[in-house]
Amino acid sequence: MTQENVLLGTLTVRETVTYSALLRLPSSMHKSEVRRIVDDTLDEMGLQECADRHIGTWHLRGISGGEKKRLSIALEILTRPRLLFLDEPTSGLDSAAAFSVVQTLRQLAIDGGRTIISSVHQPSSEVFALFDDLCLLSSGECVYFGDAKLATQVCFALLETDQLQMHFILKKNYKCISIISL
Repeated sequence: MTQENVLLGTLTVRETVTYSALLRLPSSMHKSEVRRIVDDTLDEMGLQECADRHIGTWHLRGISGGEKKRLSIALEILTRPRLLFLDEPTSGLDSAAAFSVVQTLRQLAIDGGRTIISSVHQPSSEVFALFDDLCLLSSGECVYFGDAKLATQVCFALLETDQLQMHFILKKNYKCISIISL
């Protein structure tokens, strides 16, 4: 999934997922099976309540930014991939919507046995707490890779022993790549 939502604003959420399913699923699949997969995907992504609303355009009010992100992810999980790469799934969202999206991703990983890898810039502490593993980069260099819950302890321990340069932690342009898997 890319950072930008590329969605046709005049379609409803259900129409968008259905069209994508018809294009991406095997043509030999029966229409009732396609409908079931569409409905299951809408359920998984928490989109049933807005399924019959238009996505929206600059002059047609539609679904929220968080719902658009979840819809973009729904289009990617239609084929039930075991590995999913997401580029900044929380960009442009407020902290509540970002938390909702990452919480949904975590549930997808747990329930679907998927590995989900995503890049996230400056996550809130609530969002960060949802990550299982973390690769912390600074200026293109790996500063930490391991259990997300141990990251702060390890980084501060390294700082105390002068094994980690202070500028890696203090820079504002770090990028954390979360790996949510079981």
